[in-house]
Amino acid sequence: MPYGDGRLGMVSRVLLMAAGVVVIMLGVVLMFFWHQRVLELSGVRRFISGLALRGVEAGVLYGGSWLAVRGWNGGGAASGDDPAPL
Repeated sequence: MPYGDGRLGMVSRVLLMAAGVVVIMLGVVLMFFWHQRVLELSGVRRFISGLALRGVEAGVLYGGSWLAVRGWNGGGAASGDDPAPL
């Protein structure tokens, strides 16, 4: 038997949204400095580093936005179904 209905409390929601914003902001700052190093490379090293940079950038944006949206929506049910469908 599951504990509760899977919804998050207000504090948890605010913390998730704040964590999402922090992840995105730190990601932007770190990507800015990493981008400077990638520009100094050449050839295959630049290509591989650029691919890694874009992959990490996508992961940071996806992870940060997932946290923020999860907090905004209040969590939802543990199974992923909407506990109160319209």
